[in-house]
Amino acid sequence: MKHFFLFASLSVVLFVASCKKDTETITIQPTENAPVAAAFFLNGNYNITATGSGNYEYGCLFSVSKNGKINKLGCKMPAAGSYRVTLWDTASNPKTALAQTTITQSSNGELTFGAITPVAVTTGKTYLVSVWSSGQWYEITKIGGGNLSYPITSGNIVIKGYQWISAAQSPVQFPTNTTQTYVAGLADISFQAD
Repeated sequence: MKHFFLFASLSVVLFVASCKKDTETITIQPTENAPVAAAFFLNGNYNITATGSGNYEYGCLFSVSKNGKINKLGCKMPAAGSYRVTLWDTASNPKTALAQTTITQSSNGELTFGAITPVAVTTGKTYLVSVWSSGQWYEITKIGGGNLSYPITSGNIVIKGYQWISAAQSPVQFPTNTTQTYVAGLADISFQAD
């Protein structure tokens, strides 16, 4: 009987020891939706007006402060309609579109996103997200006038500037003109840090 209890006790100890696991903490970073819109529309430092017309590809240069991926592209335009949004690799020559989607914005001024195949983005690189439009856009200027103060940090996104080009819808063209006094559009991203 002693041997039975010894055997049973040893079996329980071995079973408990074999079930014990080291715990591993996995942290899932929250998705940052619309960091560009948040930088300009939510902080109250900018005048925002619906203005303009004409065929333009325009958007913001940005970098990331953490490696991650972009899961969606989006835009916020004054009028409902369909808009092409493109994510660019600014280091490639010629400039390369990393992703593109057509956004159907169902109401005026509605921030709308479209899913893309996730694109890995890394620190130390600069990207550009642009929207093509033939209608009105938001013009964002600094209250009191003058140049916008870049860089502008919004979560893990660092906005480094604004670029535009007058262009037909096809073929898609990389925006090459720069200005410091305004941002037009607004093209945006959904970013997930690693």
